[in-house]
This record gives sequence, structure tokens and C-alpha cells, in this order.
Amino acid sequence: IMVRPRPGHEALAHLLILHHEHQIAPSTENMDFHGDAPSIDWEEYYESYQPPYELKLVGWNEDDTYQHIFDVYVAVLPRKAILALAIVDAIKSIFGLLSPRRIFTRKE
Repeated sequence: IMVRPRPGHEALAHLLILHHEHQIAPSTENMDFHGDAPSIDWEEYYESYQPPYELKLVGWNEDDTYQHIFDVYVAVLPRKAILALAIVDAIKSIFGLLSPRRIFTRKE
């Protein structure tokens, strides 16, 4: 999930992402997305087991002076893709442990 607040609303607009009325992003209750222009990359793994396969965006603002617009991007991946990424990360970790590293250097 990537959330991009549009510039100009002075971090006064807020956003939640829900699935079946359950907050999934940010996954911590009582948190929300807010900001003013920098993108918010939120890596979250969430499995949906039953329809409807819809997300609900809930937004609110603290004033009516500024424009309040978020751009939200969601990547939907099959379970196989997630498993493949996890395997690649595990292999990288193993090779990282096995590769020799120079800890001390001597000047001669």
C-alpha cells in the first residue's frame, strides 16, 4: 500500500483503509495516514479469505480551508508471489551469513 497525500492540506486530512469494517492500514488501531506531500509507503501483508474483496477508504479533515486529497495505490498479489519473495529474502540472509567479511585491516 502506498498513500500519497497531495501537497497543500497541511497534514490536516486523515485516512484509514478498512476491509469488512476492520482497520487494516495502518494496522495499529488509533493510527491514521496523514501528512503533506511526502509519500507514505506502508508494507502490510493482509490476506482476504472471503468476498466482498473490497477495501473501504475512510477520510476526514480537521478544517475546510485546504484541499484534502490522497492518492492511494494498492498492490494485490497472489499467495505464490508472497511466498517467492519470502524464499528469496531467506536465501539472501543465508548467503549474507556465509560470505566472508573483513573485520580488521592491517597497514603494512
